[in-house]
Amino acid sequence: MTTLFLIALCFVSCSILLYFEKHNFGWGKWVFKITASSAFVLIALTLADVSSPYSNWMLIGFGFSFLGDVFLIKSDEGTFFKIGIVSFALAHIAFIAAFISVGSFGLLFLITTIAALVLMVRSYRWLKPNISTDFKALVAMYIIIIGAMCALSGYAWEGNYRNGVLVGAFLFAVSDLFVAREKFIKSEFRNKLIGLPVYYLAQIFLALSLDR
Repeated sequence: MTTLFLIALCFVSCSILLYFEKHNFGWGKWVFKITASSAFVLIALTLADVSSPYSNWMLIGFGFSFLGDVFLIKSDEGTFFKIGIVSFALAHIAFIAAFISVGSFGLLFLITTIAALVLMVRSYRWLKPNISTDFKALVAMYIIIIGAMCALSGYAWEGNYRNGVLVGAFLFAVSDLFVAREKFIKSEFRNKLIGLPVYYLAQIFLALSLDR
């Protein structure tokens, strides 16, 4: 029941957040983004087994995701955007460590690796013409990290079936593309209208992978 309540809280808060994003109401963005992000962190905390390396790495990842969300509220400022990206990169690295801790080689790992490589190459080619020099290294590093996370979601699935890892990892990557589109390609509300619900859905799927 607690998990269902928190999932509902996350999506209700996300819906209200979208209203404030559309109308650019600063205080509303702070309140409802923090509320939505707190909800997926609380889901993870209620389901985690602190004796499990998988759970501990995932909790670290959710913590960095929360920090990234806070910094990206002011994503129009370059410094905050960069700190937010670094926070999310650290979240992906923590998820990578979690996936490795339960993983095993298998056919699905091969499939997710190929899919991740295609996603990485196409994403970088799409973004490269629009990225300023001071962001190129950061974006390239980030794409490599999230590609590794997507690939290793298949590794985690093979080794110790985790509901949500595959869908959560790839949805997280998709949501990142909308953040990149907003920053580097075209700034418009549609990026958040699609990207934010996809992002929170990704976090919920990843948090539910802790329910063993």
